[in-house]
Amino acid sequence: MKKAIVFLLFLTVFFLNETFNVSDKLHPLFYKAAYPFLKLRASVEGVVLKLENKIYPGDIYVGSKSVGNLFFVTGRGEGYFYILGEVQEGSLVLDPFKKRFLGIVAEKGPLSKVETVFSENFVERVRVESTSGSVVGVLKGGAVPKVSILEDMNVTGWKVFLENEEWNMALKDFLFVGTVAGYDGGYFLLNAERDLPDRVVVVGVVE
Repeated sequence: MKKAIVFLLFLTVFFLNETFNVSDKLHPLFYKAAYPFLKLRASVEGVVLKLENKIYPGDIYVGSKSVGNLFFVTGRGEGYFYILGEVQEGSLVLDPFKKRFLGIVAEKGPLSKVETVFSENFVERVRVESTSGSVVGVLKGGAVPKVSILEDMNVTGWKVFLENEEWNMALKDFLFVGTVAGYDGGYFLLNAERDLPDRVVVVGVVE
């Protein structure tokens, strides 16, 4: 009997999700409800790493000084993801493994929301660079992120970096966003990686 009830519940949730895309609407509620369990998991994993004497590749050094803090990725959506912890809005979120920019904290809370370049709300200044020079442009997020520049030139194949005045020199290698894939309708198209690591580094004001 219990198996039948569980199966019916599964079918109901599956049907609602396929019909009304419920999962996207319930993501924030689910993550907030799961917060205590996520925090416990993070604490346990942290203790295990210390007991095993493992150093997680989350530290970013500027000279001899370590900057940034390590956070767990707890949920993912289209154009955004959540990290476990109170993080000030506007903080930069970086991939400690591949040295790349992942997004900017948009909402602060026990689970802070990070907007990525695949979010329609993402608009930031970027630097488009090659071995022959660099130009400044604007990156507009979306399913296919687009870069616009004022100069009349072809920057296909050039690398795109977040242009952030506070961290430009110190974190240049970590501000890589993606590569210009081509030109279409007045914009250059950005080829950016969608995969996320399990943990990220946050640089900025962290409480």
